[in-house]
Amino acid sequence: MIALIPYQTFEIKTRLNPEAARQKLQEIVEPRKLMRFGLSRNHNLFEGEIEGAAFKISRIIHYRNSFLPILVGQIQDDLDASTLRITARPHWFIILFWAFFAFAVTAGGLIAGDPSELWVILPVFFFFYVVPTAAFNFELYKSQKVLNEQFATDSYSLPN
Repeated sequence: MIALIPYQTFEIKTRLNPEAARQKLQEIVEPRKLMRFGLSRNHNLFEGEIEGAAFKISRIIHYRNSFLPILVGQIQDDLDASTLRITARPHWFIILFWAFFAFAVTAGGLIAGDPSELWVILPVFFFFYVVPTAAFNFELYKSQKVLNEQFATDSYSLPN
């Protein structure tokens, strides 16, 4: 099944034990700030919360991208190593915006009532789906790359 809202589940396997993996994660994650000012580069790679073996983080960027993925995951014991199981998803506000937009475009098309006008609605709907999805996937690729570098390992995508 194809998901309308982009999200991805993946794993990062590391040779670190769960406590060392949690410590490594704490080294690269700082508490979330409401606003970031200035051009200061004096910060960690990610911001968010780590509670026990669970975490919810997002990459710190110096530009605007509303489709920055939120990485929600857990550190799991894997014998003499550990696995970070992560689900990447957009912010809830963005999901609500997409749902509202899809409803508005669909309702507008149905109210218009003329099937010949569908060729105008579909490209608009397609554009407002493809651009945000591409922006989300671009940022997700960068986040995965940074995490893989920090944990010196490969990632494995899980089937959805």
